[in-house]
Amino acid sequence: MRARPPLRALASVLAVAPLLAACPGRDVPHPSGAIGDCGGLAPAECKRAQGMIAATRVYSNVTHDLILDPTSSFAPGRGVERSSGVTKVHPTQCASPRAGVAHDVDAQTVDFAYVGLAIDETIVGLDEDITPYFSGGVEGRTRKVRLVALAFVRDKDPQFFEASSDVTYQGAGCACGTSTHFVGAVKMGGMLSYEMNVKAGEVHARALELVKVKVGRSDTAVTQHQVGGLEVDGLEAQLEGGPPRPLSFRVKNPVPVAYALYPVSDVCKLSLPVPEVSPPLVDFGDVPYGKTGQRLLHIVNRATLDLYADHGGATYAVPAQGSLDVPVTWKPSGDAPGCEVQTREETLVFTPRDASAPVVPKQQAVRVVERVRTGRPTVERRERIDSGEARKPNYAATNRELACPPDYVVESCKAEATQCGDGKCDKYAFVAHEQGGKCQFGCSGPDSLVFGSNHCRFEAVATCKLRCPP
Repeated sequence: MRARPPLRALASVLAVAPLLAACPGRDVPHPSGAIGDCGGLAPAECKRAQGMIAATRVYSNVTHDLILDPTSSFAPGRGVERSSGVTKVHPTQCASPRAGVAHDVDAQTVDFAYVGLAIDETIVGLDEDITPYFSGGVEGRTRKVRLVALAFVRDKDPQFFEASSDVTYQGAGCACGTSTHFVGAVKMGGMLSYEMNVKAGEVHARALELVKVKVGRSDTAVTQHQVGGLEVDGLEAQLEGGPPRPLSFRVKNPVPVAYALYPVSDVCKLSLPVPEVSPPLVDFGDVPYGKTGQRLLHIVNRATLDLYADHGGATYAVPAQGSLDVPVTWKPSGDAPGCEVQTREETLVFTPRDASAPVVPKQQAVRVVERVRTGRPTVERRERIDSGEARKPNYAATNRELACPPDYVVESCKAEATQCGDGKCDKYAFVAHEQGGKCQFGCSGPDSLVFGSNHCRFEAVATCKLRCPP
């Protein structure tokens, strides 16, 4: 199901909190005595689950068409009927994978990362009304609700499909019984989920609110489940408040965890399928105002003809049933006093390289969500320091400590515009150095108890550079 809740401001913090990598398919049992007000989870597991609930908002505007399959029970090409919260997998073979797929993956490259909710095998929107999933005339129906984190690694030999013999044609369109979609390309990667059984009578709220309530109760049995050795850094810190922080996903042992769902129309004659563009959420990380950040979008052209991809005023040629990496840049601007998060959406438009090709539709558009953490590159803190004139000045009174504002760290400490009693500062010493994350300043010079007047004056300058909290 394609979930498109509204874009929201996010508040989260990043901390390195790697999850324990379980063996594929292993349920993590609750330790003895761990039952409490968190679905029976141990304290560490509870914090990760609560962190995942908070992290769902980061991905609430990411679109996807997926069907979860951590047990490898589906077959590519099978017909799927989706309507009113129900996903039915039919025995009909609506599409046939093209030969030559060997699941050659790049485990170091995560193409898709997501934290959200699922009912059984279906991804649902955070604010979705999930009542239809529990209807169908079955009194007391129980379904498995999952709080899920997914990561798919790069597939270097993706699956492509063609119509099977069960597809029928009528005019320019085609059909496969009552199926609206078919099970498409396998997605290799890892999954972490917190799973609970929910009865129809318990459904009185939107999806996310229901999960919050269930996880927060002591009488809910919540099971942690991992496949693919997925590790996610930054989950626990999502609970601390502050600006959004990126999560880090790593897959130790990629396995089939999900399948893409493609419309049956994709295998119609002269169809133009929607290209796959990843990642759907492009995180530029920390890029100060005026600087340019760059990331790559990975495009997989599922059509049997060459395409043009138009993005950012540039045009790129994507080969038929091939792939291409396209650069995307962002030069943020603003005037926030500290680290701020900016989000935008961009669209890639795809058209046939042969403008006369009789395809339907004539073009496809794919939306990507982009996010950056930004702020002023540097800020300065200044203070004029003067020992005062005297035969024996109080040099200790020149000792100062200047700290950087929040979201900034010391880049340099300098004593500028120095002035001394002898005019040359030959007999004076100025201190300007970093200590304990702050700039320390001071000066010392000669003491004359009989003749002359001594003094030192300078501008204490602390230059601070942007560093959004980890």
